[in-house]
Amino acid sequence: MSATAELFVGRTGELAMLRQVMAEVDAGHPRTVLLTGPAGIGKSSLLERFFAESSGATLIRAGGEEWEALVAYGVVDQILRRAGRPGYLPTGRNRASPPDEPVSAGTLVLETLADLGRDSTVLLVVDDVHWADVDSLRALLFALRRLGQERVFTLFVTRDEDAVRLPNGLVRLADGSTGRSIQLGALGERDIRELATARGVPRLSLTTAQRLREHTRGNPLYIGALLSELPADRWQSWEPTLPAPRVFAEQIVRRLEAGSTSTRSLVEACAVLGVRSSLRTAATLADITEPVGVFEEAVAGGLLRATDSRDFWDATFPHPLIRAAVYEHVAPARRVHLHRRAAELLDDTGTALRHLVAASSAPDPGLADRLDAFARREMSWGAWAGAGSALMEASRLSQDRNQREERLLRAADAIVSAGDLPQASVLSAEIAAFAPGPLRDAALGYLAVLRGRVGEAEALLTTGWERAVSSGDPHLQALLALRWTLHSVGRLRGADVVEWSRRSIELVPGDEAVRLEVAALHGLGLGLMGRVPDGLAAYRSVLDSVTGDEGSIVGRLTMARSWLQIVVDDIDAVPEVLARVAPAQLRSGSIRIAVWSYIWLSRAHYLRGEWDEASTAADRAVSLLEETGHEWLRPLARWVAVEICANRGDWSAARDHLAEASAGETDCELMILAAGLAAAELAWARGDHEAVLTALDPVLFVRPPRDGIDEPGFWPWQHLYADALIGLDRLDEAAAFLDRHEREAKDRDRRSSIARLARVRGRLEAARGRMDEAESAIRHGLDQLGDLHLPFDQALIELAYGQLLRRRGRRRDASRYLNLAMDRFTALGAHPHMERCARELEGSGLIYAKKDEFDPIRLTRQELAIARLAATGLKTREIAAEMSISVKTVQFHLGNIYQKLGVHSRLELAHHMISREPSAARGDT
Repeated sequence: MSATAELFVGRTGELAMLRQVMAEVDAGHPRTVLLTGPAGIGKSSLLERFFAESSGATLIRAGGEEWEALVAYGVVDQILRRAGRPGYLPTGRNRASPPDEPVSAGTLVLETLADLGRDSTVLLVVDDVHWADVDSLRALLFALRRLGQERVFTLFVTRDEDAVRLPNGLVRLADGSTGRSIQLGALGERDIRELATARGVPRLSLTTAQRLREHTRGNPLYIGALLSELPADRWQSWEPTLPAPRVFAEQIVRRLEAGSTSTRSLVEACAVLGVRSSLRTAATLADITEPVGVFEEAVAGGLLRATDSRDFWDATFPHPLIRAAVYEHVAPARRVHLHRRAAELLDDTGTALRHLVAASSAPDPGLADRLDAFARREMSWGAWAGAGSALMEASRLSQDRNQREERLLRAADAIVSAGDLPQASVLSAEIAAFAPGPLRDAALGYLAVLRGRVGEAEALLTTGWERAVSSGDPHLQALLALRWTLHSVGRLRGADVVEWSRRSIELVPGDEAVRLEVAALHGLGLGLMGRVPDGLAAYRSVLDSVTGDEGSIVGRLTMARSWLQIVVDDIDAVPEVLARVAPAQLRSGSIRIAVWSYIWLSRAHYLRGEWDEASTAADRAVSLLEETGHEWLRPLARWVAVEICANRGDWSAARDHLAEASAGETDCELMILAAGLAAAELAWARGDHEAVLTALDPVLFVRPPRDGIDEPGFWPWQHLYADALIGLDRLDEAAAFLDRHEREAKDRDRRSSIARLARVRGRLEAARGRMDEAESAIRHGLDQLGDLHLPFDQALIELAYGQLLRRRGRRRDASRYLNLAMDRFTALGAHPHMERCARELEGSGLIYAKKDEFDPIRLTRQELAIARLAATGLKTREIAAEMSISVKTVQFHLGNIYQKLGVHSRLELAHHMISREPSAARGDT
């Protein structure tokens, strides 16, 4: 990949927007685009890619230059010469020219563009427009405002920091009905990892990609420079120290050395303290008694920036790379001295330890012990990322080899818990070379569990448990028992979850951290055994005993409890709770629990009929999994995404998700079940009965124990399987299958499961010609749903009842239930089921009676939010980032928006939203 191509990484959304504008221009609608972004962000690379695609257009490229800014008509002269009209502009013009001259020059530009536009589309580009002379800008604006149907695409390009120099007329033109502003923003973590792979740095961890993004503000020029300048193994270390690119650093050092001695001291002190620090602390560290004047000099030199706070100024660096350049320039001995003094000045334990670590170049057993103690406190409330960092440093500073390896093993364990599996995988190669022992087996086994590798996980955990028992160390045994507990969750074996969690807490009854971690899984194990009320009671008891200081542990307990609440149809409060838990888990560094939370948040929204919100949560779960490599949750997250897309009729998106939901025979049962469910949901929505059975065969033939697979309410696969059997006229098999699962659902009093199976029972009895029994079954299903707010399940039963009543000749009653079903399907956007309803009504000569308040062009809440963002000129990628959803989800909703509002482009959408937003949003704001 060339350097230009690398800088293009992550710009597909912006390229698509330029393509869209070009299509409008080709259709005879002249357009003006203002392209902005900081230096090095990839503006030129984007344009070069776009120009290569637009080879049929006539390209005229001009540019401003600082020293030519006072040369009248300099840019216009460039345009005319490159258009083949040299000498057309009269010479001798200057800033004292009569005021009507821009009109004459503008007319000449207008005529030139019109002539060229007769043969092909004209692509007029003005680079560094902020340095264009005033006369040229006046002439250009005069011409562009008078374009009619000429095929002229004008691109003005400038840096963010120079955009304030642009004349108001140009800004208004870009923001008007024939213009658009495109701002190139920072690269995301996924783009950075792609760029790293292109530069020969594969498997860049999510943590490192995030650090690199913050360090460079996502600028591809700086990212590429660092990837080239630093050795490849530097990127595989945990939280690598990142310098500034060499050329950038040299510029900053020259600026630093041009200042006074006091200014250099203050800036160096700030660099040691971090990207942001209090001026008072920095001045004390630099031994400056009167810092205000010194600070002002640093600000004037572009080295520091002031940020007001309540009690004093905060000193910040204008860019993180400035801080890195200054920090690297500080002499090593002075840097050590400043770090040691900073540790004495600061009250925060974690920050003080960070400074002491930075000042240490040799083993320091005392500091290593302090870091170890700090890591234990971090782990006690679930701050795994912070604990992993502290233990990595503790390992480096440990003198004893056994202690060094033990701390590195615990660091790897914490990093896995934090969710950074790529980084943990890098460490696993080093750990595998350690001497055999229970802690080594626990760390490697934990990694195997979260990859879904059943055989590897069980071999490591079995050996580890035996070694832990032989050691006689109860803490090691408790750790292995915890890993067995989590492994049993992946295998959906509730009895094993309960047994291993019991062992763990009995081994170390006084360890509060272990008690809380066990509790997060123990209640779930009870639920998988069919004892959901006991599981919920256990969660209530533990949560009542927890104070507000345990941080992410509370979130883990709440997430698991919410899962059980969904199982027993107690859903109403779940979305609100999980909407708080999921982002909080991300902030605390527990990505795995955040993913679980987003999955069940999506599932709760889906069941409640809030499919836009469900789609957003599912996309967030999928995105996190793609970044972190948690294999065992991948099919589960894709299942909830497939379920939404399939029942909306978005077959392409559903297939894309399904392609990532695969599981093999050697994977854990959780993966096999979720992958089968995902494939079955898509096949069922399409009415493909054979495909449903094929998808669920791996689920049906999982060997005992099957308590976590068959338990009603956990995994809604039973009604899909029975439905497919009936569709294939395998009625006796369906009857035997239903008998067992109906009995289990009734025994557990799982009302939604009873209702889903009752609908299928009604179909079975109708296929056998037993109409009274069929009607009784379906009415029983309707009664079970009762006060449960499950609109999709309700609509499916109403559709089945309408079909049955029509077959019995009760057309009026059939019409009532079919119309009720159609109303619910329409509100959900469940297009395949709307079509089935419509066919049923049409086949019986019935008419769908729309409710008075139903408006077919009404936008849902999420569609309205996307429409508003699109109307402001945001590109698809920016909308996705703003709303934390995928690009494909945005594209799907935009398609619905265009269809509902009868528009064909973003420009038309913008006009519509300005003129008719109240009607577009009616009923959903």
